[in-house]
Amino acid sequence: MKLKYLFAGAVFILGIVYLTLPTPATPELSHAERSNEPGDTWQNPEQKGFYTNSDRATVIGEMQSEYAIKLNGFTIPSYRLNYRPEESFEMVRDQLDSYYLEEIVYPLRNSLFVNGWEPIHSPRFADRELKEIPMISFNGIPYISKVTLKPVNSPVWARLFVWTLIFPATYLVYFSFKKSLDKNV
Repeated sequence: MKLKYLFAGAVFILGIVYLTLPTPATPELSHAERSNEPGDTWQNPEQKGFYTNSDRATVIGEMQSEYAIKLNGFTIPSYRLNYRPEESFEMVRDQLDSYYLEEIVYPLRNSLFVNGWEPIHSPRFADRELKEIPMISFNGIPYISKVTLKPVNSPVWARLFVWTLIFPATYLVYFSFKKSLDKNV
């Protein structure tokens, strides 16, 4: 019985360490030009927009490696969630063109939405000829895509509060489930 409590205590303390580690800064996209448009600057100061010639796999790979939480040289793995591009209106910003929308998640902590607009790959323009597809340009230079980053962070006190409530809730659910099984046998 004591082994269960020691294990639960160790998990609880590891969770506290994980939840109190510093939140990574919103990364800069390499080989890209930073957008100075109102929607990427003063209207949404927490968001960053970039014009780039990198494709989706390169952008997502770079963001996942740059937006990492490290502890003594060990990188804590993150999760990637893929959303429909239409959800970018709710998740990132209204009136935002989107070809892909992914979220890099650290559960119970924070996440980074990565929205990419690549008109040449968009199904909206699939039936058009290449010369009819709108081009992305910034300061007169053409680019393949525009990437918008939106971090979503939570305060440390909220993380710890939820983490602390998980343990008694798990205990109550376990015993409630055990009690209902004992009655049915």
